[in-house]
Parts: sequence; structure tokens; C-alpha cells
Amino acid sequence: MDPVQLEKALNEMPPVTLITEIPEVLNAIAHLLKSNQEMREFDPDNKDPDFIQAIKENTDLITRKEKQVNITLQVIRERLGEAAWREMGSNVKEFREIHAQELKAEQQLQNEKDKKEEGIFL
Repeated sequence: MDPVQLEKALNEMPPVTLITEIPEVLNAIAHLLKSNQEMREFDPDNKDPDFIQAIKENTDLITRKEKQVNITLQVIRERLGEAAWREMGSNVKEFREIHAQELKAEQQLQNEKDKKEEGIFL
């Protein structure tokens, strides 16, 4: 879903549903990070093309989910006020601190792969 459509959908949600959106997305990110870690452990030499593709897809999805969290925080601030935004923001900050190394590693791997793909011409 593009950011404009996401923001529109979030603005149409009841406040209770809007508040539950961030924990659900963070949970999804945690599962994606764990999945990538397990696949890397199972294929440490990056030889299995299925794992390579799955990890890339998960990493792309993590990036989109992170953007979704940021947009959701913005909508919470606009619709529910500073107190709700601060509360949810502190939860997001804590999650990102706990998973900082994993998130950073995913981003670095994605950047490296993007650079490699830039040089490949078919």
C-alpha cells in the first residue's frame, strides 16, 4: 500500500484500532528479523537461491513496515494528540533499541545487495 493510501486508511480507523496497529506491525517486523536470522544460520554460505530470495523479500518488507510505523505514529499524533504519540513513540523507540543491531544489519545487507545489483546488466 502506498503511503497516501495507508495514511487515508489509518485516518479512517477507530482510535482503538489505530492504537493497536503499531504493536501488530512491530510484531511482524520481529518475526521477519527472526526468520532472516534462522535462514542465514541454516545457509551461512548464501548458496541456497530460495533462502537468498526469501531473505531479500523479508528485508524489503521490513523496510516497508518501518515506514508504516512512522506514518502510523504521525497519524496518531494528528488524531489522538501528543500524549498518545509519546506513549506509542516510546514503545517504538524501545523496540528499535532492542532490535537495533538486527535492523542495522538488515539495512546494511540490503544496501550491499543494491550496490551489487547496480553493476549487473543483462
